[in-house]
Amino acid sequence: MTLRIRCQHCSVRTNAPCSALTAATADELARIVHRRRIPAGQVLYGGTNRAKTFSIIVEGVVKLVNVQPDGSNQIVGLQFPSEFVGRPFVEGAPLVAEAATDLEVCAFSGSAFESLMQTHADLERTIFKRTLDDLDSARQWMSMIARKTAEERVASLLMLIAGKFSGKARDAGQDVAGLEFNLPLSRTEIAECLGLRLETVSRQFAALKAEGIITTGRRRGLKVADMAALAQRAQGLVHA
Repeated sequence: MTLRIRCQHCSVRTNAPCSALTAATADELARIVHRRRIPAGQVLYGGTNRAKTFSIIVEGVVKLVNVQPDGSNQIVGLQFPSEFVGRPFVEGAPLVAEAATDLEVCAFSGSAFESLMQTHADLERTIFKRTLDDLDSARQWMSMIARKTAEERVASLLMLIAGKFSGKARDAGQDVAGLEFNLPLSRTEIAECLGLRLETVSRQFAALKAEGIITTGRRRGLKVADMAALAQRAQGLVHA
């Protein structure tokens, strides 16, 4: 079920693409937006067919998956609240966007959104800038797995995820010391996206726990007890 809402009531509007639009464009966008809930595991777009809808994430995480010719999958990116999901004006997509967790999104009809982009330059510029930001993120992701050790890869991924959740906490006026959140990926998925064995990932988690840098809770719960130490591990530094 979807509910028609106005963009200005969206909890991520200050960081979402909507924040860069003129009032007139935002009003037109509000006329075509629906709030949707999407269960974990559902594919948002990918393959040879054009996406029928585009979305802005309100809650949850999307994983971008590269499907190999042999049928194996590799996670090559994550998208978080306030980020735009979709590829306007493209018939197909080389990557599959899949809900890594349960999602809540502001969704737009693909054709209606593309029509707005063609008539509103501010919306076109905003999506273009987001695309460039995504490109920068992809390059950072490649750097994360190209030259780093297993310890640095795991710490870097945890830093990336923690950074997204800490930013949300700050926006809500919450204390980010001892940040707690649920990991959007399983240990198996973390191994998959970092090019590591599951056993290696488990060892790195155990080492970080032993040093008091992180603690883990039930299911995918994780607490970053020492953000500075985690950042050092991500950079290959060791406490003196």
